[in-house]
Amino acid sequence: MAELGESTELVLVDDGSRDRTAATATELGRDYPFRTTVVRLARNFGQHPAVFAGFEHSEGDVVVTMDSDLQYPPEEIPRLVRELSPEYPVVSGSRSQRADPWGRRLITRTLSRWLSRRTGSPLSDYGSMFRAYERYVVVELLRFRESRRFVPALVGWLGVPVKEIPVEHRARGEQGSRYRLAPLIDMFLDLITGYATFPMRLVTLTGVVGAVLGFLATLSLLVYRIVVGQGPSGLVTAFALLFFLLGVQLFILGLMGEYIGRIYVEAKGRPYYVVGGVIRNR
Repeated sequence: MAELGESTELVLVDDGSRDRTAATATELGRDYPFRTTVVRLARNFGQHPAVFAGFEHSEGDVVVTMDSDLQYPPEEIPRLVRELSPEYPVVSGSRSQRADPWGRRLITRTLSRWLSRRTGSPLSDYGSMFRAYERYVVVELLRFRESRRFVPALVGWLGVPVKEIPVEHRARGEQGSRYRLAPLIDMFLDLITGYATFPMRLVTLTGVVGAVLGFLATLSLLVYRIVVGQGPSGLVTAFALLFFLLGVQLFILGLMGEYIGRIYVEAKGRPYYVVGGVIRNR
């Protein structure tokens, strides 16, 4: 860390913890050789709001983000900073030997492939938040005002070139990952509905296909009964067709609900996070 120099600033974001995290960080910051800023959020808002709070309260020409669980060694920070260049104003640490359960690795790979196609920024590890940014990229990110933000996807949407370098990744310890299934599903739906409109087009296509299949099935059964003189009972056929169309309609309603829910959240215009206090140690 000494390689970073005395001008380094350390910004610690306490995302609504219920222990003495903010107090301990403040106490340690008084004796720290760098400038320290402790940002205490009013409650737990989540990883990406906390990252944006750190962006807003940082002052350096280069900003490095990392989680507090030390799965990424702080000793790797100088490597990220050294790789910054005019060609690559963002450098991301890729977890080539990821120390996480296979389920999380599978989700990350799936999302990385999806986002690579949607944003045009091919990265192998979109889930990594261990990144170095030039100041102008941070300024551009702070211009976003939507209620659901995924930092790597926003960088890709901006068209900013990102360089990936392999970094060490450690196991988190006995507690394991703080991400649970429900937040991961929520994030997946946010990414699907927030960065593409093709699901709505898929709904239209599904409706058209369902209507055509229903019409063809009805016509085929009618012709079969006329030509052969027998066939499945009308009640069985009606129920089969009804259940199929109900399934299609429920799928369409669920997907439309996701988009309407996003519109509802955005229309309320609530702040992305609320700062409970800021303590600076120079």
